[in-house]
Parts: sequence; C-alpha cells; structure tokens
Amino acid sequence: MLDGRLCLVTGAGRGMGREAAIEMARQGAAGVAVVDIDDGAGEETAALVRAAGARAVFLHCDLRSRDEIADTVERAVAELGGLDVLHNNAGVIERAFTNEVDFDVLPEDLWDLVMDVNLKAVWLMSRFAAPHLRRSPRTPAIVNAASVAGRTAYSHAVYGVSKAGVIQLTRTMAVTLAPDVRVNCYCPGTIATDMSSSTRAAAGVDPRVAQITEANLIPRLGTVTEVAKLVCFLASADAGFITGAAYDIDGGALAWRGHHGS
Repeated sequence: MLDGRLCLVTGAGRGMGREAAIEMARQGAAGVAVVDIDDGAGEETAALVRAAGARAVFLHCDLRSRDEIADTVERAVAELGGLDVLHNNAGVIERAFTNEVDFDVLPEDLWDLVMDVNLKAVWLMSRFAAPHLRRSPRTPAIVNAASVAGRTAYSHAVYGVSKAGVIQLTRTMAVTLAPDVRVNCYCPGTIATDMSSSTRAAAGVDPRVAQITEANLIPRLGTVTEVAKLVCFLASADAGFITGAAYDIDGGALAWRGHHGS
C-alpha cells in the first residue's frame, strides 16, 4: 500500500513507532527516516527496517528542541530524496516519571515535558515538513498518534490534555493542507507497549488505573502490529478520501461505560 513512499517516523526507537516503521517497509515504502532521542534503539529500528526491505536512516532528535526538529526534517529530505509520509508517533506520559499525576500535585516541569513532546513537537514537525509534503507526487499524508485519553478523562492531568490537543490540531492541519496533504490521527487504547506496561503497573498505587485497563470489549491488549497496520492504511492512497479524522483503536473501550473488574 505504500509503494515507493518516503516516510519519517518520530519516536521510532521502540513500541508502536518501531513497528510502524517496519510495517512501512513491509508494505513497500522506499525509505524510512527513523527519528528518536535514543541512538541505540533508533539504530536497531533502522536495521530492522532495512531487513524488511526499505532504505533507512537514523536521525537523532530531541523533540523539545525547535532547531533539532527543523534540522531533522531537512536531513530526512536530503537523505531520502523527498518526503511523502510524516508519522508523528513520539509521546511520553507523566506516569512514567511520577505517581503524582493529578492536576493539583503534578510537577510543573512534567506538564511542560509532556506538552512539548506530545503536542508542540507534532505542530513543529508538521510545520517544517509541510512544504516538502506539498511537493510530493505520491498522495502525501500526515498521521498523528493521539489516544483514547484525548477522548475521555482519566486521572492523568496532562497526557490526556496533550492528546486532545493532537486530535484538534489534526483537524486544523487537515483544513490548512487540503486538498494537497491528508492529515489524520488515531487513538490507541491499551496496547502492549512499554508505556502501557508502566501505566498498568501503577494499578496497585492508584485503583483508578485498573478501570482504564479493564474496559476493553475485546478482552486483551491491542498489539503494535494492529496499530502499525492502521497507520499504514491512513498513510496510503487507499485512505484517499479520509482527512481530518480520528480513528479509535481501543478494543471497544470507549463504546460503553463499564469495565470487567469485580
């Protein structure tokens, strides 16, 4: 579905970002720029992308730095020879750093960190990529990682706010870039990743977490491969009449108000 596309994936060192980059290669992408702050993990992903059949370049980037984001986009375009797909995948959650996640106790520096990586970096990466995407002859697209936490309130003070911002930013970007570039996002629920593991581990500290992880109508965690396939669909010409949309991939968690706990 991504035959010949040139792609950039942020936060591609592990988890959903890594699998998306690999799946892009499996689906015929010509090249993938693997962007991450972790050099070792990023280089590992780049090697896996090459093994799956695409060119790959690893680019170190601190997504809290405007200058590094701008430079990363230009380096990706120079290395790949253009840009057709931008996947803003990178994200952090405050629960990975503290159990003080409610709005009245959350440390201010963590608010800034989460908002910078999860929302501001999506804006900046897309802003710098937009001129290159507009020049693409291959149905260019931006795919943003939002979350079910951007749809409904959990205990986390800032993660959900940042992801709600991604959903609205996606719509705004779709309006601005139409009809040249399609922009969509997806909202994962509980997916088997390191980030979700850290959240589930907090259930003993905060009983509200159990309700988050027990809401799936399909009684299991989602897989990174399932998410990656959705990303690639939204990036492909098969989604050519879809823009400004947010797709839930949550096992039905938002379809009801219950959970399976006792």
